[in-house]
Amino acid sequence: MIWNPKWIKTMSKRLFYVALAMVVLTGVAQTRYVPERSDYTFRTEVHMVCDENDEQDCIADSIFVHITDGAGRTEVRTVWAEPLDTINWQGFGNILEEDINFDGYPDLLVCNGPVNMFGNFTYTAFLWDQPSHCFLKGEVEGFDEINDPEIYPAEKRIVGIWRLDNDLDISTYEWRDGKLVLVNSEHLKYSDLAE
Repeated sequence: MIWNPKWIKTMSKRLFYVALAMVVLTGVAQTRYVPERSDYTFRTEVHMVCDENDEQDCIADSIFVHITDGAGRTEVRTVWAEPLDTINWQGFGNILEEDINFDGYPDLLVCNGPVNMFGNFTYTAFLWDQPSHCFLKGEVEGFDEINDPEIYPAEKRIVGIWRLDNDLDISTYEWRDGKLVLVNSEHLKYSDLAE
Protein backbone atom coordinates (compact mmCIF):
# COMPACT_ATOMS: atom_id res chain seq x y z
CA MET A 1 0.00 0.00 0.00
CA ILE A 2 1.30 3.43 -0.91
CA TRP A 3 0.72 6.17 1.65
CA ASN A 4 -0.44 9.45 0.25
CA PRO A 5 1.20 12.36 2.14
CA LYS A 6 -1.90 14.52 1.58
CA TRP A 7 -4.12 11.80 3.07
CA ILE A 8 -1.80 11.46 6.09
CA LYS A 9 -1.85 15.22 6.65
CA THR A 10 -5.66 15.28 6.42
CA MET A 11 -6.02 12.38 8.86
CA SER A 12 -3.54 13.97 11.28
CA LYS A 13 -5.58 17.19 11.28
CA ARG A 14 -8.80 15.25 11.87
CA LEU A 15 -7.28 13.32 14.76
CA PHE A 16 -5.94 16.55 16.22
CA TYR A 17 -9.40 18.19 16.04
CA VAL A 18 -11.10 15.12 17.53
CA ALA A 19 -8.60 15.11 20.43
CA LEU A 20 -9.06 18.85 20.92
CA ALA A 21 -12.85 18.46 20.94
CA MET A 22 -12.60 15.71 23.56
CA VAL A 23 -10.45 17.92 25.78
CA VAL A 24 -12.90 20.82 25.43
CA LEU A 25 -15.94 18.60 26.09
CA THR A 26 -14.27 17.09 29.14
CA GLY A 27 -13.53 20.57 30.46
CA VAL A 28 -17.10 21.71 29.82
CA ALA A 29 -18.47 18.63 31.60
CA GLN A 30 -16.26 19.33 34.61
CA THR A 31 -17.22 23.00 34.80
CA ARG A 32 -20.92 22.10 34.68
CA TYR A 33 -20.61 19.97 37.81
CA VAL A 34 -22.22 21.77 40.72
CA PRO A 35 -21.54 20.00 44.01
CA GLU A 36 -24.39 19.35 46.41
CA ARG A 37 -23.82 19.37 50.16
CA SER A 38 -24.20 15.58 50.32
CA ASP A 39 -21.35 15.15 47.78
CA TYR A 40 -18.68 16.25 50.24
CA THR A 41 -16.40 14.03 52.28
CA PHE A 42 -13.84 15.06 54.89
CA ARG A 43 -10.52 13.88 56.22
CA THR A 44 -8.25 15.46 58.80
CA GLU A 45 -4.57 15.19 59.69
CA VAL A 46 -3.20 16.43 62.98
CA HIS A 47 0.15 18.17 62.64
CA MET A 48 2.30 17.74 65.74
CA VAL A 49 5.41 19.42 67.03
CA CYS A 50 7.77 17.04 68.82
CA ASP A 51 10.65 17.65 71.20
CA GLU A 52 13.86 17.13 69.24
CA ASN A 53 15.34 15.20 72.17
CA ASP A 54 12.25 13.02 72.75
CA GLU A 55 10.20 12.01 69.69
CA GLN A 56 7.45 10.67 71.99
CA ASP A 57 6.92 14.13 73.51
CA CYS A 58 4.60 15.67 70.90
CA ILE A 59 1.88 18.27 71.12
CA ALA A 60 -0.83 19.10 68.60
CA ASP A 61 0.03 22.17 66.56
CA SER A 62 -2.58 22.43 63.81
CA ILE A 63 -5.13 20.37 61.90
CA PHE A 64 -5.27 20.01 58.12
CA VAL A 65 -8.85 19.59 56.90
CA HIS A 66 -9.30 17.95 53.49
CA ILE A 67 -12.68 18.91 51.97
CA THR A 68 -13.42 16.81 48.86
CA ASP A 69 -16.39 17.22 46.51
CA GLY A 70 -18.02 14.53 44.38
CA ALA A 71 -15.73 15.28 41.41
CA GLY A 72 -12.68 14.50 43.55
CA ARG A 73 -11.53 18.10 43.90
CA THR A 74 -9.96 18.65 47.31
CA GLU A 75 -9.43 21.87 49.20
CA VAL A 76 -7.19 21.85 52.28
CA ARG A 77 -7.82 24.26 55.14
CA THR A 78 -5.76 24.64 58.30
CA VAL A 79 -7.30 25.12 61.74
CA TRP A 80 -5.66 25.53 65.11
CA ALA A 81 -5.35 22.77 67.70
CA GLU A 82 -5.20 22.85 71.48
CA PRO A 83 -1.47 22.56 72.30
CA LEU A 84 -1.75 19.30 74.24
CA ASP A 85 0.04 15.99 73.91
CA THR A 86 -1.67 13.64 71.50
CA ILE A 87 -1.11 10.48 73.56
CA ASN A 88 -3.14 11.43 76.63
CA TRP A 89 -5.56 13.86 74.99
CA GLN A 90 -7.98 12.83 72.24
CA GLY A 91 -10.47 14.35 69.81
CA PHE A 92 -8.16 16.47 67.65
CA GLY A 93 -9.56 16.69 64.14
CA ASN A 94 -12.82 14.83 64.80
CA ILE A 95 -15.50 15.95 62.35
CA LEU A 96 -19.10 16.83 63.15
CA GLU A 97 -21.68 17.74 60.54
CA GLU A 98 -24.32 19.86 62.28
CA ASP A 99 -26.64 22.59 61.05
CA ILE A 100 -25.39 25.33 63.35
CA ASN A 101 -27.05 28.26 61.54
CA PHE A 102 -30.39 26.46 61.14
CA ASP A 103 -30.71 26.89 57.37
CA GLY A 104 -31.45 23.21 56.71
CA TYR A 105 -27.92 22.25 55.59
CA PRO A 106 -25.23 20.59 57.72
CA ASP A 107 -22.19 22.75 58.38
CA LEU A 108 -18.67 21.50 59.08
CA LEU A 109 -17.22 21.41 62.60
CA VAL A 110 -13.60 20.38 63.21
CA CYS A 111 -12.59 19.53 66.79
CA ASN A 112 -9.65 21.60 68.03
CA GLY A 113 -9.26 19.25 71.00
CA PRO A 114 -10.15 19.34 74.70
CA VAL A 115 -9.34 22.23 76.99
CA ASN A 116 -8.95 20.15 80.17
CA MET A 117 -9.66 16.73 81.67
CA PHE A 118 -13.38 17.53 81.90
CA GLY A 119 -13.55 17.69 78.10
CA ASN A 120 -14.54 21.22 77.16
CA PHE A 121 -13.94 20.44 73.48
CA THR A 122 -13.85 23.37 71.10
CA TYR A 123 -14.60 23.35 67.37
CA THR A 124 -13.75 25.46 64.36
CA ALA A 125 -16.86 25.83 62.20
CA PHE A 126 -17.36 26.44 58.48
CA LEU A 127 -20.84 27.28 57.18
CA TRP A 128 -22.29 25.66 54.06
CA ASP A 129 -23.52 28.28 51.56
CA GLN A 130 -26.27 26.79 49.40
CA PRO A 131 -26.36 29.56 46.74
CA SER A 132 -22.64 29.06 45.95
CA HIS A 133 -22.68 25.28 46.66
CA CYS A 134 -19.58 25.40 48.84
CA PHE A 135 -18.34 25.99 52.36
CA LEU A 136 -17.63 29.63 53.11
CA LYS A 137 -13.91 30.39 53.25
CA GLY A 138 -13.81 32.03 56.66
CA GLU A 139 -14.39 30.33 59.97
CA VAL A 140 -17.47 31.21 62.01
CA GLU A 141 -16.21 33.99 64.22
CA GLY A 142 -16.34 33.11 67.91
CA PHE A 143 -17.60 29.54 67.45
CA ASP A 144 -14.27 28.11 68.62
CA GLU A 145 -14.82 29.86 71.97
CA ILE A 146 -17.89 27.72 72.73
CA ASN A 147 -17.03 24.68 74.84
CA ASP A 148 -18.83 21.38 74.11
CA PRO A 149 -21.44 23.03 71.88
CA GLU A 150 -24.91 21.48 71.88
CA ILE A 151 -27.19 22.39 68.98
CA TYR A 152 -30.91 22.97 69.67
CA PRO A 153 -32.67 23.33 66.28
CA ALA A 154 -36.20 23.82 67.68
CA GLU A 155 -35.08 26.80 69.75
CA LYS A 156 -32.46 27.86 67.17
CA ARG A 157 -29.86 28.06 69.89
CA ILE A 158 -26.41 26.75 70.61
CA VAL A 159 -25.51 26.03 74.23
CA GLY A 160 -21.94 25.70 75.43
CA ILE A 161 -20.91 24.11 78.71
CA TRP A 162 -17.54 24.73 80.33
CA ARG A 163 -16.51 22.85 83.48
CA LEU A 164 -13.51 23.05 85.76
CA ASP A 165 -13.73 21.05 88.99
CA ASN A 166 -16.96 22.22 90.66
CA ASP A 167 -17.42 25.32 88.49
CA LEU A 168 -19.80 25.18 85.56
CA ASP A 169 -20.54 27.91 83.02
CA ILE A 170 -23.48 27.59 80.63
CA SER A 171 -23.52 29.98 77.68
CA THR A 172 -26.38 30.35 75.19
CA TYR A 173 -25.86 31.71 71.66
CA GLU A 174 -28.23 32.77 68.87
CA TRP A 175 -27.76 34.00 65.31
CA ARG A 176 -28.52 37.67 64.80
CA ASP A 177 -27.90 39.44 61.50
CA GLY A 178 -25.66 36.59 60.34
CA LYS A 179 -23.47 36.63 63.45
CA LEU A 180 -23.32 34.33 66.45
CA VAL A 181 -24.21 36.32 69.58
CA LEU A 182 -24.01 35.39 73.29
CA VAL A 183 -27.53 35.94 74.70
CA ASN A 184 -27.22 34.38 78.16
CA SER A 185 -24.51 33.16 80.52
CA GLU A 186 -24.87 31.41 83.88
CA HIS A 187 -22.27 30.38 86.44
CA LEU A 188 -23.26 27.36 88.55
CA LYS A 189 -21.74 24.83 90.89
CA TYR A 190 -21.63 21.31 89.48
CA SER A 191 -22.40 19.84 92.91
CA ASP A 192 -25.71 21.80 93.00
CA LEU A 193 -26.81 20.06 89.80
CA ALA A 194 -25.80 16.62 91.07
CA GLU A 195 -28.07 16.85 94.15
